Amino acid sequence: MQLKTLLSGAAIAMAATPCVANAALIVPSACSSVTSASGCLFIGNINGNTSVLNPNSYRNAELVYNVYNNFVPGARPNITLNYLFDTNTTAGLITGAGSASGTWSTPGYVIDYMAVKAGSYFSLYKIADLSSGSWSTANIPYGRNPKDVSHIVFFGSQAVAGVPEPATWGMMIAGVGMAGGALRRRRSSRQARFAAA
Repeated sequence: MQLKTLLSGAAIAMAATPCVANAALIVPSACSSVTSASGCLFIGNINGNTSVLNPNSYRNAELVYNVYNNFVPGARPNITLNYLFDTNTTAGLITGAGSASGTWSTPGYVIDYMAVKAGSYFSLYKIADLSSGSWSTANIPYGRNPKDVSHIVFFGSQAVAGVPEPATWGMMIAGVGMAGGALRRRRSSRQARFAAA
């Protein structure tokens, strides 16, 4: 029964995917969930193109994963990929370019998902709202050795300044009050000098 459900899900995912070579397809045996440490393995490409009909678009990977998780309960939840940038279009995001591992840093941005592309595959990972971390192609099949990275795509949002805590608000209000009191004292001493003259 489970195999029948899985095959039905794969058929729907393929139907939802444009019939073009390089369209992103999930490798079911290597995808329990994007939230797992090994992420979810796809065959195909992923980049920042915005057309749903473009087989290399991140929107295609999002659609295929969300259809897949309707049939594989452990793959939940649905994902939303908000493209920020990738290493093909933005320099200085990673160390280890052209190798099988390294680090990444996106100051000023919070990363929700990251796709690591190497060879004919890419792995999609859920990131715990971080601005830096490490990456590897170890989960991407390539003979006996890891394949060198092609590019990495980052999804998330721009970092937002935090809301001050109540104690900080209290200190700010006290500071404004003290500044106002000092101005009031200065004014009253000036008025007293003018009145005396």
